[in-house]
Amino acid sequence: MSTHIDKTLNSKQTIALTWGSTWGHVFPLLSTYNYLNEERKYNFFWVWEEDSLEEEIASKNKIKFLSIPAGKVRRYFDLRNFYEPLKNLSWIVFWIFYILKYKIDIVFSKWGYVSLPLCIAAFILRKKIYVHESDMTAWIANKIIWKVATKTFYTFPNKKIDNKKYIVAWQILNPELLDYLDDLEIEENEKLEVMIIAGSQWSTTIFKTLLTILPDLQDINFNIVLWEKNMWMRDDFKKFPNILVHDFITQKRLWKILKNKDIAITRWWATTLWELNSFWIHSIIIPLKNSAWNHQLKNAEYFHSEFWSNILDEENNLDLELFRLLQKFKDLRKSGLNLENFFKPLQVIEEHIDKK
Repeated sequence: MSTHIDKTLNSKQTIALTWGSTWGHVFPLLSTYNYLNEERKYNFFWVWEEDSLEEEIASKNKIKFLSIPAGKVRRYFDLRNFYEPLKNLSWIVFWIFYILKYKIDIVFSKWGYVSLPLCIAAFILRKKIYVHESDMTAWIANKIIWKVATKTFYTFPNKKIDNKKYIVAWQILNPELLDYLDDLEIEENEKLEVMIIAGSQWSTTIFKTLLTILPDLQDINFNIVLWEKNMWMRDDFKKFPNILVHDFITQKRLWKILKNKDIAITRWWATTLWELNSFWIHSIIIPLKNSAWNHQLKNAEYFHSEFWSNILDEENNLDLELFRLLQKFKDLRKSGLNLENFFKPLQVIEEHIDKK
């Protein structure tokens, strides 16, 4: 547990935020904190594993951090499935102690096995528990937490919605995206402007495929975000005059690129898909096969149904299919932005958390 915690908490209610594991989860959690903290009505803790990305982000944003190990239940056969869940039983007891010690009133949980013992302890102490689910298909931890939660917020519509305990709030987006967006006018691009935002893990296939077809796509402009695991291809992309390469893009810079893009080639992450939708960018989605409960494909299918996004199979002639689509949309230009409901998810969550 972090030793850098102010133990003299004042009379304001205290919220424990737990969510993490990937950038797609970290950004919405940080967005929730920034939005709820604007009026300084609450104290906050960020809960996740020690020496993690989440601890680093919490430190940079001066959020008090509590670390906790937890047992992970895997969806495949593994001997660790027989003993790791026992850790959760012991850590429920410890979390009962921590909740009482740090006077935690509310738990806001998004995703991850680390959240499970905290939420169960909060339920035992009859504290309020709020959950937000990003994907069409939930993971095991969230399915358990739903049963004890005060409210569950969903990004995607589903059969559980009753607008009482189960509420559609849509995806949490980062207000920083709009901090410097003072001009909403869109100038039509001379050429099709395409963004490649496929993340770091599991995206190498997309970048390699793009390299094979780029020589025949000189009449299209591309912005490519490589991230850490794909930076070794930077020099290969820089050979093309119609390519602008980024190693990484902060949320504060991202809006400048999104504002002027017509199409994006992306993976399945709910946060990215809804960001693209807010900037009215047509998405070509390449989900991974064999993901847990096939949630990546189901996210993509929703966007195909509701927003006419295209879905490509990376194992089925990806080079030909991607080239065909880019040629098909060569004359596509977006006409504006789609920011009307940008803050709605955070407003819905705040409205319910503020209720006494």
